Amino acid sequence: MKNKKTKWIYIVLSITLVLCAAIRGCYSKNKLDNPNPTSYIFDASIEQVRIAIVNNAEKIRWYHLWSEIEDKETIHYTDIKMDAWLNCHGGGNNVLSKIYFRFGKPLPYFVEFHLHLDSISEHKTKVEIFTLDPEIFLFGIGYGHIGFSRSKKVPPSTIEEYEILLAIGEQLGERDMPPCNYPKKWLKYQAKEQERIRKQKAEFEKLKSKQ
Repeated sequence: MKNKKTKWIYIVLSITLVLCAAIRGCYSKNKLDNPNPTSYIFDASIEQVRIAIVNNAEKIRWYHLWSEIEDKETIHYTDIKMDAWLNCHGGGNNVLSKIYFRFGKPLPYFVEFHLHLDSISEHKTKVEIFTLDPEIFLFGIGYGHIGFSRSKKVPPSTIEEYEILLAIGEQLGERDMPPCNYPKKWLKYQAKEQERIRKQKAEFEKLKSKQ
């Protein structure tokens, strides 16, 4: 009788885990009406662009910057002396997807970028961004040093690529760059988050004034 009861417990737990995994694996994809450019010609020398990327990596929001990428398996050009490699895998450097949502919230987005710099002339440099291994994080289960996670490979969004170009342009003082295109759902989510943060700050200041 005891063995039968234990068996049923295992069955129920197994079904529960499968259902949880199925629910966690569900997500919705938002439509981006107008894809963003993934390359741009800046009015600056290749050295100026390179310095802007290296010295302002944190402002570009992609905190792991590798300038020595000769050991990388995937490179798009042989002339990569001035190139950069940007990474947002782990270590608190993950970004939120603007395309993929679950339960009204954006999913974590893991990706790397190869920034190829091409000198067009003495004062003009083309930066082209190649997206490597983009994927969304669906769920993870961990216990101690044992864990299981599931991610899904997705196409490049063109959003993060152009955000990087905009950040480089800002550092260089580039003007007339068009704004980044975002899905409407992301803009609504961002507005709600900003309002939530504003209310939290107001509540904090209110409590602080009473002390």
